[in-house]
Amino acid sequence: MHKLALHQITMMEGGPEGLVRFAAEMSLDGVCLFTATPFDANGQDMFPVVDPATASSFKRLLRDHDVRVINAEYFPVMPDRDVAEYLPAITLAAELGAKRLVTHIHETDGQRVEDQLSKLCELALAIQMEVGLEFTGFAGGCNSLAKAVALHGRLDRPNLAIAIDALHLFRTGGTVQQVQALDPSIIGYAQLCDGPDFRIADDYIGEAMNRMIPGEGVFPLRDLVALLGPHVDIDIEVPSHATPAGSGAAARARRAITASRSLFTEKT
Repeated sequence: MHKLALHQITMMEGGPEGLVRFAAEMSLDGVCLFTATPFDANGQDMFPVVDPATASSFKRLLRDHDVRVINAEYFPVMPDRDVAEYLPAITLAAELGAKRLVTHIHETDGQRVEDQLSKLCELALAIQMEVGLEFTGFAGGCNSLAKAVALHGRLDRPNLAIAIDALHLFRTGGTVQQVQALDPSIIGYAQLCDGPDFRIADDYIGEAMNRMIPGEGVFPLRDLVALLGPHVDIDIEVPSHATPAGSGAAARARRAITASRSLFTEKT
């Protein structure tokens, strides 16, 4: 069975420290968390973020609970920003032992996309990290699996891999057959959730923050995970604004973990 990680936005209560403790309680291998985060309309961090001042104690927490950081977010290629500005957050991610950085491509100028993504790969490679290229319908510079594959091929960076997020795959017109046609080695990680339909859209941010638990929607998740090589990290990303805090959030996260694990067992 693939080793599973839990994404911070699946369970934001308790912040990064609570995420690590919960992952250990559920016998998960890893977590996906933020060392940099976008700001909301009030200029506040949109998601819980690891405080650089707590790096030493957070490393001990990871070690003591035998939990690793699969992905560190959020390092998008933007029209008005140089990825070098992320260096403090990249350095923090490396200090925590993160395996890779996650990027979305919001820049739409093709040459600048390649320049900035190449620079991000160089920054990551210098500290022995990977970069996960995550296509989304609302990131205009890379909004489909086909565009991600083409960009990956043009850059030909040894530490760049493509992410297969179930929501983004199926809501941008992608199919299991397209994934099957790929060289499996170019997929770095996958993110599991479910959804109610396959409508193609470039504006589904609300849905991205209110996902369905695997098995409760229509996505062919069992077929998808069957195509993922053993090197692919699996991230459970099932946020919901409708879930109450406290025991309700924890109970929903447990359901998502159980449902995700069931995708890797034989159907009866």
